[in-house]
Amino acid sequence: MKIFAITTVAALLLTGAIAQGQTYSEYKFVFSGTAYQTNSKGVLVSWPITEQTLLKSRAVQGNIQNLNTISIVYHINGNPLGDTVEIIENNGTYLTTEFGLYFGADSALGRTAVGTPTSGERRIDPMYTFDNSEYTYSNSDSVGAAFTYKHYVKVSNKLTNAVIQGSMSWAAIPTGTNTSPILCIGTFSLGKPMF
Repeated sequence: MKIFAITTVAALLLTGAIAQGQTYSEYKFVFSGTAYQTNSKGVLVSWPITEQTLLKSRAVQGNIQNLNTISIVYHINGNPLGDTVEIIENNGTYLTTEFGLYFGADSALGRTAVGTPTSGERRIDPMYTFDNSEYTYSNSDSVGAAFTYKHYVKVSNKLTNAVIQGSMSWAAIPTGTNTSPILCIGTFSLGKPMF
């Protein structure tokens, strides 16, 4: 884990050096996990899912034929309530929110983070989904949680890079072609800076 973190920081520092003076708020979202569902015979089945799986389900829903025109990104402070995972066009145009990661350090709700973003912060972010897709559904309450590690690395007076990673799990009730609930569990991290 230490080697991974050092490699990630080094890669972000190198990327940041190229950016010269830019601080990013949107990064490629990298996800690797497993989806679980009970099939029509009552047997628990599973399959691997990645950020591309999530992106493809949204592309089908939006009738987008070319996946190379869209991305799934982690948007720091994408909403006043917290960070978001969004589907965007590659020019930065917002299409939809896949997940809201809200209230992880909301003292009014009795929630707190441990550490600080500059020294390394760990938090539990309740996850929200807002509409129906293969892996999400419209719900006003949290559908899971992300166990998030955040660390901001100041590269220069004008440039800060983010290291954000963790695990997440959420559920989606039957909608559309889903015949039974789906439970998804996996890990996430940031990829290359986008905007």
